[in-house]
Amino acid sequence: MGRGRRIWQCLWTVWLILGGSTVGLSADWVVRPGIELKGQFLSNINNSPTNRQSDYIVSARPNVSLSYNTEITQFQGDIAVSGLRYIQNSGYDRINQYYSFSAGHKVTPRLGVQARLGFVSDSTATEELQASGTVINRRLRTSFSAGPGLSYALTERWSTSLNYGFNTVLYQSGDYNNYEGHNLTQGFDYILTEKTTLLSRVTATYYKYTNNNSVATLGPQLGFSYKYLEKWGMTFLGGLTINRVRSNVRVVAAPVFPGFLEIPQQLQTSSQVAPFVSLGLNYQWQTGNLVFNYSRSQSANAYGNQSQYNSFNFNANQALTERLNFTVNPYFYTSAIDNPGSDYNSYYYGVRPGLNYKLTERASLGASYGFSYRTVTGKNSYSYPVSDVWLTFNYSYPIHY
Repeated sequence: MGRGRRIWQCLWTVWLILGGSTVGLSADWVVRPGIELKGQFLSNINNSPTNRQSDYIVSARPNVSLSYNTEITQFQGDIAVSGLRYIQNSGYDRINQYYSFSAGHKVTPRLGVQARLGFVSDSTATEELQASGTVINRRLRTSFSAGPGLSYALTERWSTSLNYGFNTVLYQSGDYNNYEGHNLTQGFDYILTEKTTLLSRVTATYYKYTNNNSVATLGPQLGFSYKYLEKWGMTFLGGLTINRVRSNVRVVAAPVFPGFLEIPQQLQTSSQVAPFVSLGLNYQWQTGNLVFNYSRSQSANAYGNQSQYNSFNFNANQALTERLNFTVNPYFYTSAIDNPGSDYNSYYYGVRPGLNYKLTERASLGASYGFSYRTVTGKNSYSYPVSDVWLTFNYSYPIHY
């Protein structure tokens, strides 16, 4: 709770800095309270290849979304608390917390400042998969992120930005390694035509783990964004990630005394160059839309090192009637641990179709089925499927000020 109070204090500071000078300007405050009630059956609650446990889970997720907009200031905040009740495994009962805030303010017509804060306390494996392409067993996890940013219009066509990001992840388990990371990104954008913008990025990152491993990365990237009316758009960035990894590796040493074998930790440094790709495509029509995202990048993970991962994510949304909507989400993740001597490779794929029915303008019912399959190769090879079914009820009520 102490960390939660600090988040509110940071939020209030951001509001004073970014919003204080907008007093007297026309503005629109929107407060959107809501609640999600969900019933779920999960065939493998721990993502375990052996001794799989299935369970029924019921949850309630009250949430509030806040937004504030003027010509020079924007603010967005999302707060949610989710209580999970496991019918057969009550020891997994948990209250998850989710907070995210972002704000932007134009100090001058050319200079803009931004800030963001995020806090997550959960016990699921989904966020870990999305962050690093790896899967962990169900463990309590706390994640905090923050970062300021600057943007400046050099000319009518040229603009530049500088963003810093900090994040730290803590696991309530000795099986995994806590870590903290720092990220600095310098970008230049050039408006080539009304539809096309050229992009360049240089990113530097540094991660430090509790097992004393560390990774420093430098990544130059070039790309473009293209948008045709409101129907479709594309964003592409390609480049390199140049890594320098310092890791502790166990080595077998000669015994000092008969019958005793020493296995000390030896610091090892290695370098690696890997490709970086980020591709986003979206297409929209009158009754639906398609979104495709592909990433070839790297991320910190709970195993105390970096993951080189590929992620493919496809979303299709189609209105069948005025009230009934169909969605389908195929996805595929691959990841390899970037540690000397490691042969760990993970492949995770699945699909989730679903239906959503709008009862009223504020209330809806949803149902979805998901199937996923994971295969791991290396020193310990295994595979397992996971099936889950969701039934949800959502209600939200926007309030304008």
